[in-house]
Amino acid sequence: MNLPTILLTIQWMVRDTIRQSIAAKLFWVLLGASILCILFCLSVDARGDENLLPLSRSEQREQISKDEALAQGMKLGTQSGLGHAVGAPALAMLATSLGEQFARKEGVDIAQGEISIGFGVIKVQVGRDRTDAVRFLQIWLAGAIADTAGIFLALIWTAGFIPSFLEPGSVTVLLAKPVPRWAILLGKFIGVMLFVSAQAIFFVLGTWIALGLKTGVFDSLYLMAIPMMIVHFGVFFSFSVLMAVWSRNTTVCLLSTLIFWIASWGMNFGWVVVCTQNISAFSPLSRLLLDIGYWTMPKPLDLNMVLYDLLKADGFTMKVPEFKQLQDLKLFRPVASILASLAFGLVMLLSACWEFEKQEY
Repeated sequence: MNLPTILLTIQWMVRDTIRQSIAAKLFWVLLGASILCILFCLSVDARGDENLLPLSRSEQREQISKDEALAQGMKLGTQSGLGHAVGAPALAMLATSLGEQFARKEGVDIAQGEISIGFGVIKVQVGRDRTDAVRFLQIWLAGAIADTAGIFLALIWTAGFIPSFLEPGSVTVLLAKPVPRWAILLGKFIGVMLFVSAQAIFFVLGTWIALGLKTGVFDSLYLMAIPMMIVHFGVFFSFSVLMAVWSRNTTVCLLSTLIFWIASWGMNFGWVVVCTQNISAFSPLSRLLLDIGYWTMPKPLDLNMVLYDLLKADGFTMKVPEFKQLQDLKLFRPVASILASLAFGLVMLLSACWEFEKQEY
């Protein structure tokens, strides 16, 4: 079997997978969800252009809302006797200035950023300025919607691709051709990865452009969600492919993949806890086994935290406390963690190709 024939086989399988993807109902569900998120972003506006002193990359400062600052200003004015001296109407005008003085004294920022959602129906004060307000929304779009709900929906959507392809009526025709089985399965895998990548790019780029057009803020950090989502999905989809080849059953493939994701998250979190807490109950052997489990299994929590750091989400959402301790102890190795997860995915894909080669159909 020469290389051009193998490449042609992979190319044909990629095209067939894309055709199958478009025909699937869940594709339109995912596409519709992305379009709804883009329309939601078009209903968003952000305000807050006050000139605040910039923060360094490592600096974080607490924030209070404008209402809290005003309440503190009113309290200070009342305690100082200004309320009796100038009267309530004048005190209300002075309260803003007194609130700003209180914030400077306490070393906190008054949140100047404001997001309005639904064309102004809902307004939320968040962030130091307009850029922070937009980043707050992007972090939730990337972390909660895309990298959590999106990954699960993609795994559910693609769980039936390989089992349906391996049905006797479908696969026997292909296996009768003089092409290596591994090339057929690899083409199927690449086709799914390309299509899911296209969905991820459409969602992230679409919401990024929509928010930028509405708010004037084009924060390129948000685009880092694209490669992280693709890596996250690819690692677990490779396991899904192995389960599909082994079981040829969509339900088994889906349930085993979701259970494995939960088990991987538990192993990842357990390793973080043991590294940051002095747990005397763990013997050296137990710790060794935990290390082996951590480095051989994929690391969904690590991938989430890498995305968290890439988006510079500190100050917008709370990081997992144990994970923050791990970073403070200099025990977190993001590059090694990502490479180990990718290596796991490669081993699963090679195992699936080997299993496909030796099975009888």
